Amino acid sequence: MRDTTSKTLHAFILILSCILTVVQPVDTQAQHIPDDSLHTMIVRGIRLSGSQEYRAALSEFDRAIQAFPSHPAGYLNKAILLQVMSLDFESPVRMPAYLDLLERSESLGEHMAKQRETEAEGWYYVGMARSYIAYYNFRDGENWISGLSHGLTATGYLEDCLELNPRAYDAMTGIGTYKYWKSQNMSFLTWTPLVDDERETGIRMLRRAENRAEYTAQQATNSLIWIYIEEERWDDAIESARNILRRFPHNRLFLWGLASAAEGKEDWATARRAYERIRDSIDDEVSETRYIELQSRAKIALMSFLLEDFTTARKEGQWVLSRRTASLDGLTEDARDRIGRRFEEVEEMMEDLD
Repeated sequence: MRDTTSKTLHAFILILSCILTVVQPVDTQAQHIPDDSLHTMIVRGIRLSGSQEYRAALSEFDRAIQAFPSHPAGYLNKAILLQVMSLDFESPVRMPAYLDLLERSESLGEHMAKQRETEAEGWYYVGMARSYIAYYNFRDGENWISGLSHGLTATGYLEDCLELNPRAYDAMTGIGTYKYWKSQNMSFLTWTPLVDDERETGIRMLRRAENRAEYTAQQATNSLIWIYIEEERWDDAIESARNILRRFPHNRLFLWGLASAAEGKEDWATARRAYERIRDSIDDEVSETRYIELQSRAKIALMSFLLEDFTTARKEGQWVLSRRTASLDGLTEDARDRIGRRFEEVEEMMEDLD
């Protein structure tokens, strides 16, 4: 799903950071929504999202908003779900609903932050909302330097959260992601005394979030998979993807990671099986099938060719090329670019077969 040129976009799904200073913590407990019924709704919605039961997940977050209109959790997680659906289908995120939800979450978080007992939690929601707003602007066409700048602007609020609560593991998901990709994209400057290489620090923080975060553990795993792919740590990426797929066996975002890592390792059989699972995962929850079908079936054809299964390669290749004149309107620019490359690769493969 993700070519090298687009890995950075996924890494910035949470563009956050943290600078710890000496502050007496108010709350030393891990992040947990105090109201158990709201916590249950949010966890259930996240689980449904991981299973790609999008309608049920949206309904669950709407219930949370209706039952707790003054708490930012429902608004934030519904916005995140809209972003996940956009990434899954490679279609633009739903606007203006997306920004409206984030702005509401930010406003409510600011109100919480004014109260000492909820200050850390409030800054968390402000930081998360600001980060997703930054990510939207970045994905909408801005370059990685702009993304880093937006991310840095959003970090101050999570800094406050972590200063007040050192066990805010959900904040660490964004912190680790930001630290790694900031260093990765500025690696040409890490030899200077002013720019630290925090890639390993970022990875360690993501591992902690993966194991301990209440609400963002899946996001931490997804970040780790693509970081491992960037590092060409194929086995680590495959292991992480397989572990999370035991819980969510049909999740396409994790299947794309598994397929890409296996392809990087030149394990064509594992890659093909993952792409086949993506192709077969399409159901009535998928409102936009074009990208998923074209990308996965093109990859199945290419993997089959490498496995010398020329019958499957030809069959899938013919299906893909039969859609070459189909409209790609309504897909993201990245999706259109990737599909264009797949058409070219499959066409060359078919020429070789002939």
